[in-house]
Amino acid sequence: MPIWLIELFGARDLQLAFIAIMLMTMPVWLAMIFMPSQRWVRRLAAPLVVSPLYALVLVFLVWKAYEASLTPAPVESVTYDEARDFLRHPITFLVFLCNLQILNLCLGTLIYQKARRNGIKAPVELVLCWLLGAVGAIPFVIRLMLKRKSLE
Repeated sequence: MPIWLIELFGARDLQLAFIAIMLMTMPVWLAMIFMPSQRWVRRLAAPLVVSPLYALVLVFLVWKAYEASLTPAPVESVTYDEARDFLRHPITFLVFLCNLQILNLCLGTLIYQKARRNGIKAPVELVLCWLLGAVGAIPFVIRLMLKRKSLE
């Protein structure tokens, strides 16, 4: 199905899916930032708990795209232009965005767990990780090194 046809008839649905994917991890982030010492947050904010839960959203998104025959055409050769065209497909973009949100949350939960083990709070690093991804790990690692905490 041509991209322009998907965008013409599915613009509202694509917009809602984009917003839902951007906001889906917000409850976990807010809990780790504002309620880090709560027992339920400590149990929920584990990489092997939240990542698979949100991966179900990713599987659902791919399944719905496949079911609606909205999947992009396969890439024929590995070039920059082919990759760019592949990512311009709205469904592919949503899948990669969902995957990015899950990976950012996985790293954020690792930072949260490491901070708890070392007896420190890391709200700034968690906000940076939420908004910028792996960049949030840089100040956290520097902080651990300056406090002479274990990086393991």
